[in-house]
Amino acid sequence: MSAGMGIPIAGGEVWYLRSIHWLAPLGETELAEFEHGSQTHRYMRGEMIFAPSAHPHSVYLLQSGLARIYRLSQEGGETSFGYVAPGEVFGELPAFGEYPRESFAQAVRTSQVWKIPRENFQRVLAARSALAIQITKQIGDRLKKVESRVEDLVFRTVRTRLARMLGELAEDFGCNENGYRVIDIPITQSELATLVGATRQTVNQTLREFSNQGLIGRDQRRIVLLSPERLQHLVTTIPEPA
Repeated sequence: MSAGMGIPIAGGEVWYLRSIHWLAPLGETELAEFEHGSQTHRYMRGEMIFAPSAHPHSVYLLQSGLARIYRLSQEGGETSFGYVAPGEVFGELPAFGEYPRESFAQAVRTSQVWKIPRENFQRVLAARSALAIQITKQIGDRLKKVESRVEDLVFRTVRTRLARMLGELAEDFGCNENGYRVIDIPITQSELATLVGATRQTVNQTLREFSNQGLIGRDQRRIVLLSPERLQHLVTTIPEPA
């Protein structure tokens, strides 16, 4: 599977870089360093942004849209690691060493993406320690979520894992509508299954149970949390396997 090229977007958009809070301290020269040699592409929903590579040379920054990070096992099984929101860096490991890229990134919505040469990114990080700290925090937050999911696979039931994941998605990508919390991303049962380490059939059954209990509803492809407190209560009170 190869990454899509996306639609090239002519002309830099440094104004966007200025709007990102963790890039705000950069001066004009440093912003120009980011822009120099960088490319911006628009990817349609479902299009691949990047694929695994033994020698990656770029770091990516999401300007708009939504991207999903996932991996494939040798058997072809898919595991999602999470989603990238606008203003976040992803595919960032090449900036910290000669690491292979082992994940895929796919546009979940039409997305505009900056592709920044590794050397440019490294020079700015070297000059601005505060920026390096911000990037490290982004990486750390992602790793913390992945570690929690690995722990959940061992100690929690599918029902509890799914309740926890819905709460996490609502926190990261939720909005309030008509008194309810809506997960404002189009997510399929198959994608939920890859996030919680379960089969699509099991996730489908558990979602039906949550719906029958008045915990969730549907707004087209979006999941609505009708009672976030009760859903969170499941996470903390359901007996877990020994």
